[in-house]
Amino acid sequence: MVMGLYESFLYSFLATIAFAALFQAPRRTLITSGIIGAIGWVVFVYLRQHLEYNSFHANFIATVVLSVVSELSARMFKQPATVYLIPGIIPLVPGLGMYRGMKEIIEKSYGNGVNTLLTAGTDAAAIALGIMFVASIFRVIKMSANKKFLSK
Repeated sequence: MVMGLYESFLYSFLATIAFAALFQAPRRTLITSGIIGAIGWVVFVYLRQHLEYNSFHANFIATVVLSVVSELSARMFKQPATVYLIPGIIPLVPGLGMYRGMKEIIEKSYGNGVNTLLTAGTDAAAIALGIMFVASIFRVIKMSANKKFLSK
């Protein structure tokens, strides 16, 4: 059964809010965090199901989108970006792939297990690369703005 984009948005919104609360994020950031996580997940689902991207590229693009929104929200609401980013990436984390890969290895299906774990590992790498890419761009922008301010 394939979920629609509206259902995906709703469930990922709720999951992100739950994890933000679990991580003790400030209450005023919960709704924004939920929206950010839902946006990231819907982008991922759209890229995978409708545009047929592979999971690495879909994870990378979805992470870039939610990282940009997290950075902008952090500046808008005067909060650290991690308050929005960490709960926001939770729906993208390939936990089920890690679980299935380990389960297949335990059941002595080594080829399938290693393949599943490699896919989950590359998905996790895509998430890390997306976060680093956006954080680097925002850091460069901030440094250049500080240089212009200091040179006046």
